[in-house]
Amino acid sequence: MKRLSGVHWASPVYADGRIYVLSEKGVTLVLRPGPKYDEVARNDISVTCLASMAVSQGNFYIRSDRNLYCIGN
Repeated sequence: MKRLSGVHWASPVYADGRIYVLSEKGVTLVLRPGPKYDEVARNDISVTCLASMAVSQGNFYIRSDRNLYCIGN
């Protein structure tokens, strides 16, 4: 078991076989599900995020305190 650092208001999201956890400071942890902690990636958009991200058609939508971001192809 591993405790995540930082403050997290958003709910984790499961998409495409990965778990995405967005922190209040705009850092998304990408985790592989399983019995052991397996961090696949860490992405930082450096903005305040209090809402859960949404996923649709391969795109990730992240709402910050000022903007809406769409991350995808």
